[in-house]
Amino acid sequence: MIATGVLALTILVLAVAETNLRAHYLIDQGEFISVIGLVFIVGAGFVLFARRQLFVSLPLVFPWLLYPVVTQGDQIIDNLSINPMRIVVHVLLAAIFLTPVAVIVLGAKRLLEPKDGRERRVPAWTALFPGLRAIADGRTRQGAMLLASSLMVIEMWLADQYLGTLMIVTLILMIVPALLIASFPENAGGGAAKRRPPSEAIALVVLLVGAAVSGGAYFGYKNRPGAYQGSPSFFMDPKEQNSNYRLDRIAVPSRAPELPAAPDAARQALTAYGHTLERMLAGYHILDRNYTYDFHNELFLRNTPLVPNYRQTGLRLVEEARQLRADADAKAAAARAGLRDDDPLAALLDDVRAYVAFNFDRAPNLERLSASFEKTPAGLQHAAHLYEGESKFLGTRLAEIVDKHHVVVESPALASVTGEFASTTRALHEAYAHHVVGF
Repeated sequence: MIATGVLALTILVLAVAETNLRAHYLIDQGEFISVIGLVFIVGAGFVLFARRQLFVSLPLVFPWLLYPVVTQGDQIIDNLSINPMRIVVHVLLAAIFLTPVAVIVLGAKRLLEPKDGRERRVPAWTALFPGLRAIADGRTRQGAMLLASSLMVIEMWLADQYLGTLMIVTLILMIVPALLIASFPENAGGGAAKRRPPSEAIALVVLLVGAAVSGGAYFGYKNRPGAYQGSPSFFMDPKEQNSNYRLDRIAVPSRAPELPAAPDAARQALTAYGHTLERMLAGYHILDRNYTYDFHNELFLRNTPLVPNYRQTGLRLVEEARQLRADADAKAAAARAGLRDDDPLAALLDDVRAYVAFNFDRAPNLERLSASFEKTPAGLQHAAHLYEGESKFLGTRLAEIVDKHHVVVESPALASVTGEFASTTRALHEAYAHHVVGF
C-alpha cells in the first residue's frame, strides 16, 4: 500500500508540475518502468485473487494501470482541437486526482474500520478530519465519502495553483456526488458488504480489462505512425536524424594542445560564441515558456501573465544573437588564422563555429513553423514544444561537442582560453537538461 500511495502521489505531482523535475524521468526515458509496473500489478492481482482479497484492493490497482497511460499523455491529445483536448485532459486529470484520494480512503478504512469480534473503539484523533470518526464508528460508506470529499477540497488548492478553472469545476463535479452518497443513511447491519460477499471474479475481470486498456494505450500511442511527437524538429523526429549536427563533422587532431601565440584572440572568439548562444537561448526560452503558458491558459482556463508581445520579444533576442554571431565569426576568423590545421584548439573553434551556424540556419524554419502553429489555441502547444525541443538540443549537442574536445577544454595550459566558454556551455546545457520535451 505504501508503494502504491507513493506512486499515486508521484503521478499527481508530475501531472501538475513543470517539465523540468528530475522525477519526470519516469514519464520520459524511464517510461518503460510503467510497463514493468503493469506486469507486476497483474501478477499481484492473481495472488490477491487467490487469497480472495482482490476486490477490496482494487483502489490500489488503479495507480499502476494509470501510469502507462500518463506516459503517453501528450501523444493522446496530439492533433486534437482545443475542446476535445480539454475533455480528454480533464478526464485523465480527474483520474489522477482521484487516485491518491482512493488510496488514502482505503488505508483509513483498513486502519479504522471495526473488526468482527473486537470491541469497537473510536480514537479521539479521528475527530480531527472529516470522515474518520464515521469510519471508526462503523458508518463506512458515509465516512469514506466524507473523507474523499474533504481530500478533493484540499486538492482544489493544487488545481488553483497549477491548473485552472476547468480542473476546479471537475473536482466540484466529483465532490457533489460523493457528498450526496454520504448523505444517505447507512444500511442496517453495516452495509451491503456484510450482506453479500464481494465478487472476486468481477474484480479479476476489471483488473485484466484495465491492464489491457492501459497496455493498449501505451503501445498504441507510443511512436505511432504519423503521431506528433512533441516537436517537428529533427531532435524529436526519428525520420529526420540525418538533419542532425554530426559530431564527426570536425576531426579532433591527435596533437597535444598548447597555448597559441595569440591566446587572447582565441579566448575572445570562444567567449563571443558562448554569448551568442546565450542570447539565442534567452529568446528561445521566452518563446518556449510563453507559448506554454498561453496554451495552458487556453487548455485549463487560467490567467497566467504573459510577456507582452512575447513572440516579437523572443524573436528580437534571436536577431540580436545573429548580430553577435557576426562579431564572433570575425573574431574566430582572426584567431583561426594564427592556428595550424592540426592544432586541437583550431578544431574546437571550427566545430563551435559550424555548430553556431547550424543553429542559425534552423532559426527561420522555427519561426515559420511556430507562426503556423499559433493560429489555433491547440497549436500553441506545438509551438511551445518546438522551442522547448530546440532549446534542449542546443545545450545537449553543445555539451557533447565540448566533451568531444575535452582534451582542449580541460587542458590546464589552455584554461585562460577556454575557461569562460566552458562555464557558459555548462550553463546552457543545464538550462534544459532535465526538461521532458513534449509532455
